[in-house]
Amino acid sequence: MTNNNILNNLKDRHVAITDGVFAIAMTILVLEIAVPTISEISSGVALNEYFMTYLLPSILIYFISFYIVYNFWENTTLLFQFKKIKDSILTLNMLTMASVCLIPFATGFLFKFYNYTNVNIFFSLLVLIISLLYILMFMLLVRDNFKKYFEKKDEIKATVNETYNDGVELDNLKLYFRGVMLTLFYILMTPVLSSVISLILAFFSPLASILSFVLILILRFVIRMRRTSKDKLNDLELTDDEKELLENIRESIYGNDS
Repeated sequence: MTNNNILNNLKDRHVAITDGVFAIAMTILVLEIAVPTISEISSGVALNEYFMTYLLPSILIYFISFYIVYNFWENTTLLFQFKKIKDSILTLNMLTMASVCLIPFATGFLFKFYNYTNVNIFFSLLVLIISLLYILMFMLLVRDNFKKYFEKKDEIKATVNETYNDGVELDNLKLYFRGVMLTLFYILMTPVLSSVISLILAFFSPLASILSFVLILILRFVIRMRRTSKDKLNDLELTDDEKELLENIRESIYGNDS
């Protein structure tokens, strides 16, 4: 078995493990919501207090945490569109999965102590660390999978003459490659921005700190409204494999009909 086949097999197994981790993490989230015993709820007043002070905030936190975990799963799906995935990326992915497994634990803390600054800081820092791991994987994957692009880019920068028609080819390279890659980068950056905002708000309003993660949903929707035309793909100075990879990533972001 060649090295490529071994890496592809490892990639497939990592995808399966990753999907399993996310499925379990999403399921465990709801189990963190505690159901009171009959002895704890002795009257209608106590039940109403439970609903207002614990259950409703917990349900809100649950949906926010669920979407955060889903967002990370989608990020993983986008990154695993890259064909050349080295062992270092797989190791980083396992570190990321270990961190994702802490989200239900951190969410359980929020259920009980959502109005405490330290708990919100812990949750926000966890999301930030996971988000930065995705950014690191993205940067390494782009470097490993688009060597032709970077070689051409450096060549154009170093040679300014009529051969490249005053940089028109460089513009073509930027137009599609940067359009798709920047869109993917912006998508990966949305939880980074949200968690930083959440960290700041935690010192002033714990509730606002939690709600700030809704920005992930809003920003991803806005980013996906951008479109990078397919028509420019054939103008790129890329190999056929690189073009296929770029189009696969683009379709993962926008869908097949865009």
